[in-house]
Amino acid sequence: MKKSITYQSRFSIVEYVVSVRKNVSMSVMRMALTLSKLFSSVLEEHISPMQSLRVIHLVVACLFAVMPASMPLLLRLLFIGWFGLTVLQLLQGDETD
Repeated sequence: MKKSITYQSRFSIVEYVVSVRKNVSMSVMRMALTLSKLFSSVLEEHISPMQSLRVIHLVVACLFAVMPASMPLLLRLLFIGWFGLTVLQLLQGDETD
């Protein structure tokens, strides 16, 4: 009985991963553009897409630092440190944008 082996190259898998990553990054940038337009209309000044992503990062860090009540103290301190770093990144990013 002759067995045939089909060879599926990993190159096609790599291409698939690259295309998924590209699609995800395009979706994130579309979201950032939409959010920057929203933030610009609310604040009545220009907000770049990178600044809008930093604001979303700040909100997520704040939620992780504040919301979960039954969290160990060390973990809460780590999340508060993450929140502080995102505030610094947002303030330093405003100078470079």
